[in-house]
Amino acid sequence: MEKGAPSLASIFRVLCHLSGLVERSASDWYEKSGPALDALDMTGQPRRLPATRRIVPDEPEAASEERLEELAEFVGGTARRCARALPKDIVRTQGWTVVFGDGTDLEVEGNCFDAARTGRKGESILRWLTLMLGPVIVAQELMAGDRDEGVSMPRLLEKAGPVVRDIAGRAGRILALLDAAYFEKLVIEGIDVNGWDFIVCANQQRQILQRLVEEQQEWIWGDTGPDVRRGWTESQVGCFVHMPESWSEPVTIIVRRWREEGELPGAPWHYSFLATRIEPAQLPASLRKHGYAEAIWMLYGTKQARENHYKTALRDLGLHHPPSGRLGISQAFYAIASAASNIAMVLRYRIVAPQERGIEVWRLRERYLRIAGTLVRTGRTLWVRLSGVSVNALRQTLWERAFAATGRL
Repeated sequence: MEKGAPSLASIFRVLCHLSGLVERSASDWYEKSGPALDALDMTGQPRRLPATRRIVPDEPEAASEERLEELAEFVGGTARRCARALPKDIVRTQGWTVVFGDGTDLEVEGNCFDAARTGRKGESILRWLTLMLGPVIVAQELMAGDRDEGVSMPRLLEKAGPVVRDIAGRAGRILALLDAAYFEKLVIEGIDVNGWDFIVCANQQRQILQRLVEEQQEWIWGDTGPDVRRGWTESQVGCFVHMPESWSEPVTIIVRRWREEGELPGAPWHYSFLATRIEPAQLPASLRKHGYAEAIWMLYGTKQARENHYKTALRDLGLHHPPSGRLGISQAFYAIASAASNIAMVLRYRIVAPQERGIEVWRLRERYLRIAGTLVRTGRTLWVRLSGVSVNALRQTLWERAFAATGRL
């Protein structure tokens, strides 16, 4: 019986199977390098030139549609289990179960990634798109770096709809928070099909909306005063109804405008826009006292904190760096990693001691997992003996509490 972690070759074979791609030998994927000029390395020594170079296909080798569906079901299955194990306050806000959608660009080095494209800053990138319920990834997809987020999001909404509904319950209210890249007709229609409420940044149509709001009567504005933290000397909020071109239903546009410190009196306003169909009567009593427009901005403001959940996947699990030049291999890898991230969230918020709730994964490993010890089963009793040399009393107590919590899940 083999012991230890599987080899890289074994992992590669598994990922090929999960993605539906054919395994290939090095001779199929590398060719001899052509002639090249002599060069020096950074120390001034003759630079050793590679004997071969990787063959990159014209089109990305993506996972098959069948395998992508299977991987999506796998991620959704772990999301169901993990979200239900979390404390309710982690996935809910003001009576809504909150879904947060976003994409992140993954910078890659070299010329061997078949789906890498040039990003806004000239870097070579892949794009990872996710939908999270609280800290749990319910749907995700790794794609070519030039894939439009707004065009790709409806596919994720279709995958996530049944999963989120199972978690929230048939009567549960669901709120989607999305940034400006998703103020698109197909995205909003996908949200409507799922039966979710939404607040989406509408700054993608800033020019049109600013012209429209400047045509509104002054009575639409409510004064919200200065904000020292943001550097605003004055601010106002208002709302109006807008029907974007080619849309079948209008949205309510919530607009905030402000002036900043150091600007001359009467300087032009700065504007930012949100779109929603939430009605004032849907707001909980605790928010109504702030006024309708301000309450919508307050709800949307919780989105920024949700972005912190990316740190677990990107930093602690190393997903800043796709593992393979073949897109399909990395797609399978990111599905498995998403499930691992979901399990890590249960550890962070449910298993550890209450005072350490939300602990980062690297600290979790340090305090709970890297502890020498033995497990001995006698009769119906399992004895856990931890190393007294490497574990102080506090850490041992924390570990024992976490072990007990795990048994109750």
